[in-house]
Amino acid sequence: MKAETFIGLRYLWNSRRTRFLSVITMICILGIAIGVAALIAVQSIMDGLQNKMRATVLGAKTHALVTTESGKLEDYAYKMEKLASNPEIAGITPVISRDVIISVSDELNGLVINGIDPATVGNAMLFPQQIQTGSLSCMENPDNCPEIIEKRKSVREFTGRKEGEIKRENLPGIAIGVELAKYYGIGMGDKVKIISPTGEMSLAGPKTQIKTFQVAAIFFSSLYEYDFNYAYITLANAQNFFSAGESIDYLGIKLKDMKRVDEAEKAILADLGTGIVVKNWRDMNRPLFSALEMEKIVWFLIIGFIALVASFNIVSALIMLVMGKKEEIAILRAGGYSAKSVMKIFMLDGIIIGFFGTLLGGIFGTVVCLILSDMPLKVAQDVYYIEKIPVDMSPLTFIAAIAGSLFLTVIAAVYPGRKAAKLSPAEALRQD
Repeated sequence: MKAETFIGLRYLWNSRRTRFLSVITMICILGIAIGVAALIAVQSIMDGLQNKMRATVLGAKTHALVTTESGKLEDYAYKMEKLASNPEIAGITPVISRDVIISVSDELNGLVINGIDPATVGNAMLFPQQIQTGSLSCMENPDNCPEIIEKRKSVREFTGRKEGEIKRENLPGIAIGVELAKYYGIGMGDKVKIISPTGEMSLAGPKTQIKTFQVAAIFFSSLYEYDFNYAYITLANAQNFFSAGESIDYLGIKLKDMKRVDEAEKAILADLGTGIVVKNWRDMNRPLFSALEMEKIVWFLIIGFIALVASFNIVSALIMLVMGKKEEIAILRAGGYSAKSVMKIFMLDGIIIGFFGTLLGGIFGTVVCLILSDMPLKVAQDVYYIEKIPVDMSPLTFIAAIAGSLFLTVIAAVYPGRKAAKLSPAEALRQD
């Protein structure tokens, strides 16, 4: 062990004149530990919330969409075939998406209705997995849906009517979210009216289209906005209702790696040529994810000040140590120790405090994250459906917190070390 290391450890843990110094040392270590633990815990929660929101939003939509500047995509089957061999793409589905009005018991609300292809929608969207009641086959053929048949049977038993008295109306099926179903108090087999202000063109302009659908599926997307404002019908029904013919609005794309959106966009444009517009998940959800990212940065800065304050504790503790060791520093200098060696002694003390505080903070942060990950959360559950605190322990978060803490402690140890190195031996001994 080098002499500087031995003296530094002795000063850190043993002191005849200032026995409270070891207590101050422990306070400094705990201050760093609390700052690092808080930083890791808060950033892990923010990462968890961001990832959960991203998964929820992208589950309701697709990673990218392919359309044209006019918003009308013709010959989509040929384009799907061309894109099927693209190495960046995991799934493709045709979609018609329009703003409509839903009417139940003469109460109106705005709605986004998506026409989806039951055969391919599961390749690019999570919608089939989100259906809680009913199914895709019920949407295609509601009259043969077991849940609707069971409901008609219960209606017959309740009203005492015979089976032939309740006619099958052959209404097309629609899937609505749990929140919309709850708001209107409707369920499987109930009727809703869909009103589209942009229907077939006539001499007086576009006709208002009104069509009655029956609820054939109820889905739960884990986000209130989608469960209240979104609905799904089959692509064939959408093309018929909106008079779209054989065209669609866009092709929904699921990427193999959602982070490679730029590479995927270039590959899609290369496959389909000019006149094609590609929008990715970052463009479509920029306000939401930008807000989450800004919130994450703000919290990082706020909690980072805790570690900064703790580093000032190291400065004050080391300065007190230097002031209490003036005569010993003078003896070391008189005995042949250079100013650089003296500086090393006190910088070593600061680095040791920072190292153990950071190590303890990393352990505390991990334990806190593990505890919080199983903790139930009741706040805003009706909007975000978050039953537990979302925690995602990213290695980058740990690296950033630990590296930042060590950097601050090293910087904090420089000033006391330089102050000790500049101490004049003759002046210190004369004062003593």
